[in-house]
Amino acid sequence: MKQALLGSLRALGGFATARALTAGKLRILCYHGLWTLDAAPFGNRLFMPHRQFADRMKWLAASPYPVLPLGEAVDMLAEDRLPKGATVITIDDGWASTYTHMLPALEACGLPATVYVSTYYVENDGPVANVVANYLAERALAGTYDLAGVLPGLEAPLVLGDAASRDRAGDRLRTAVDDVGFQPRMVGLAEVANRLGMGTEPWWSGRQFHLMRPEEVADAARRGLDIQLHTHRHKGLHRYIDALPQELADNRASLGAMLGGARQDHFCYPSGGFDPRGEAMLAEAGIKSATLVSEGLNAPGTNPYRLRRFLDGRTVSEASIDAYLSGILDIAERLR
Repeated sequence: MKQALLGSLRALGGFATARALTAGKLRILCYHGLWTLDAAPFGNRLFMPHRQFADRMKWLAASPYPVLPLGEAVDMLAEDRLPKGATVITIDDGWASTYTHMLPALEACGLPATVYVSTYYVENDGPVANVVANYLAERALAGTYDLAGVLPGLEAPLVLGDAASRDRAGDRLRTAVDDVGFQPRMVGLAEVANRLGMGTEPWWSGRQFHLMRPEEVADAARRGLDIQLHTHRHKGLHRYIDALPQELADNRASLGAMLGGARQDHFCYPSGGFDPRGEAMLAEAGIKSATLVSEGLNAPGTNPYRLRRFLDGRTVSEASIDAYLSGILDIAERLR
């Protein structure tokens, strides 16, 4: 019903009217990684199918929404001089598919974008273990599995059945892999995958759950991708607020080493976790803007540390993303 309503509004000129009414507001799109394997996609808004992303960029390039670099757009928003319908593309985390698939799609369409890179798994070349834990818990066949001796905390059998049991299993697996160092984490993760009957291929060698390598980050920057901050260890402010200054420093130092000392001054909250106490820490660190995962447009005068975005994904229709960009969703929210 929602899609039919959006289609009708679009056909009747409602989107065009909304664009005019919200012309001076900044639109920010959010992506994460892309799904590049032949298997059924995992993670609706975490891994978008790569062909869908390429098609989305072609649509955006032909749309009435001018795409600007993040820094330029933030400055223009503060001065209330954005072009009508100004839009920014942001990409979180720095997945390997950002380099192998997103960057070529962006280059083909001539679109600028910013990627917020969390650097621990860039420095340590292995799959992001807590994401793989979720994947294994969701995709393994139903059953009771003996994981004793693989990692601390997995002594009791792991039960996979309904959605609730898989959520609990995912929690246990994430805790287990996060509580050990990188090398035992990788060994344990591979053993868990094998014991669950999933194995590690093709997702391990295919780097589906890896982040970019340092040399890929550097090459992406040379090719015009704007590299910015996302903490070193992807620690959400809602749980680790006191760690923010050190996380920013470590993140900056890591990226600086990869990028020849280039300084980053824009930030994305990991996992969307927000704590207002972090704003003073960001200001102290010289951060100019920070993005949330809360949906909405950004009017002139918006707090630059609370920029809202639209999270695109596999199940998001073209009409839905156009509804966000047109401003009709923003108008509907304000009329509630």
